[in-house]
Amino acid sequence: MSPEAAGRLALRVLGPVRLERESGAFEPGARREQTLLALLAAEARPMSRARLAAMLWPDAGDVDARGRMRRLLHELSSRVGHDTLVTDRQTVVLADDVCAATDLASLRRSLAQGLYRSTGDASEESLAALEHAAHLAAAEFAEGLALDECDELSAWLERQRESLRQARAQVLAQLVTRLEGAQQHERALHHAQDLVAIDSLNEAAQRQLIRLYAAVGQPHAALQQFERCREVLHDELGVEPEAATLQVAGEVRAHEIRAHEIRADEMRGRDAATTTLTDNPPAPVAVRYTRSGDVHLAYQVLGSGPLDVLLISGFVSNLEQAWEPGGPAAFFLELARDFRLILYDRRGVGLSDRTVDPADTSVSSADALSVLDAVGSRRALVFAVSEGGPIAIRLAVEHPERVAGLALWATLARGTAAHDYPWALTAEQFERWLDALVAQWGRPAAIDTFAPDHASDPLVQRWWARMLRLGSSPRCMQAVLRTLALSDVRALLPQVRVPTLVMHRTGDRAVRVDAGRQVATAISGAQWLELPGTAHWWWLGETAPIIEAIKGFAQRLADSVER
Repeated sequence: MSPEAAGRLALRVLGPVRLERESGAFEPGARREQTLLALLAAEARPMSRARLAAMLWPDAGDVDARGRMRRLLHELSSRVGHDTLVTDRQTVVLADDVCAATDLASLRRSLAQGLYRSTGDASEESLAALEHAAHLAAAEFAEGLALDECDELSAWLERQRESLRQARAQVLAQLVTRLEGAQQHERALHHAQDLVAIDSLNEAAQRQLIRLYAAVGQPHAALQQFERCREVLHDELGVEPEAATLQVAGEVRAHEIRAHEIRADEMRGRDAATTTLTDNPPAPVAVRYTRSGDVHLAYQVLGSGPLDVLLISGFVSNLEQAWEPGGPAAFFLELARDFRLILYDRRGVGLSDRTVDPADTSVSSADALSVLDAVGSRRALVFAVSEGGPIAIRLAVEHPERVAGLALWATLARGTAAHDYPWALTAEQFERWLDALVAQWGRPAAIDTFAPDHASDPLVQRWWARMLRLGSSPRCMQAVLRTLALSDVRALLPQVRVPTLVMHRTGDRAVRVDAGRQVATAISGAQWLELPGTAHWWWLGETAPIIEAIKGFAQRLADSVER
């Protein structure tokens, strides 16, 4: 290998040990080759041949170990270039340019630039260095490398990995402190989440995360984080949160109470139609039809805001029954104050054609597109609830030019459980649930699952029983739900490139909150909003945080377009 070629070689030891050239990357095949390169990169100084041989072959005799060391150095130099390693009869070291180009050396330089400065230094240079260090330190040192037969080396590897973990925690703590001090709350929040994930018993980090959730306008997420902090401290240490943590949570709660009172005052001053729908139902909204292939789809449009919002509902709907007392009418009217709201009944339910043909997410995504075309919507924020989530996800992946963003409520990525997806009913459980639902069709079936706190409310009971009767028939619903049970969009989640907000209530019995967390984790950059409560139906319980989250999300979409 020429000196020029050797100069272009880069050694990576954060993550799997690998070598990179302009022609590509490769991993040294033998474990001891990887170990030697990791040792030399980490120590960054000449190392004794005899010492290396004893570490790599602890059970071999002196002469045998030295011989194996000579052969290892010869074979490795032949493959990586004789200019990569500098050897003499006594020592081995990486060439200066190779040593300086390792990712570990880059991490050390970033630490020097960012970490070893005043904690008040919030210059962009210092923050960028810290963020680069946090990114590099997130990998495991020599990932996957193990030499169980070499006790000293195994202990050395574990020390390196632990040192890397501690460095990352230290970097993240500095980042959060400096960014919070500089009022860069959104930027700090991401790093605070990572810091708490490293050590959930770090109560100071928990306090910072609670404060940051509140600072970015997510008080419910802040209080939810406080409850998680309280739970982990109790379960792991048997203690209650410190006074400082209780004080932070109390301040967030008091601020939220004041905000709720302000919202209540505003609501009292609004049109009575949005607050007393039982006595004053809203005027009917015209139902129109469009076609998707051979199927007729019913839709409604209300409001005239600058941004379109398309609602993709759960498994059953009826555009006329939706407006009856007990349903989501007030929620719809509130959204229509700021947006042009587009509602439709999916094929097989409500006022659309009652087909029993299977409609997978591809077909349903095409239906949603047909509705957007019918109302002349070039681009819409898609608000998808429950089983509508997988349809919206496919629509966003296949037609990102038509989707401004996704707001997903209480949804899941797969209809039934699998060995690697435990957050849904098994196929057998699903069939039992479906049989029970159909057996009670026309009555308020499964209402204690969808709305536990409202299950005894006569108004909600009547509304739900009538929705089932008008929304579908038992046979048609079996076909619809069995198709939904087969949906699986997990492979699509990493392909979502539109801004995404994922919302879920912690106590949801219909769709477990863990399913929502999995969706939020798998979609790059998704915002996760976990709210207290048990109602699966988004229009029941405390709805103001949901509306605020959607409106705030829409405003951020508008701001990003303007920039």
